[in-house]
Amino acid sequence: MERAIAAVGAENIATNQIELSPYLQNRKVVDWATERGIHITSYMTLAYGKALKDEVINRIAVKHNATAAQVILAWAMGEGYAVIPSSTKRENLAGNLLAQDLLLDADDKAAIAELDCNDRLVSPEGLAPEWD
Repeated sequence: MERAIAAVGAENIATNQIELSPYLQNRKVVDWATERGIHITSYMTLAYGKALKDEVINRIAVKHNATAAQVILAWAMGEGYAVIPSSTKRENLAGNLLAQDLLLDADDKAAIAELDCNDRLVSPEGLAPEWD
């Protein structure tokens, strides 16, 4: 990001797409980008589907009569991230859109914050710097 800022200026960076999920909340990167006015787009938000099976996520989903995917997407959007979920199933795509209407409360957000365990799923050699 420092090289991109030096090359074009932070004001000309539309977003930085980084891996983010309940298991990898990447706070150091997010905070650094936010301080410089760089918006974050969440990549791998559902953690390859792993987070869809999480007990905490599913407990929150039941509480809100929502799906696990909706809870995770609502969490990410509530953090201010853009999300780009994908699915091959029309019903999942439609369900994902409903995440925009789901409002998580402070207890929900605190429970999801506790899931952060630096579980990076994508780490191509040479692509990402060492942040942690």
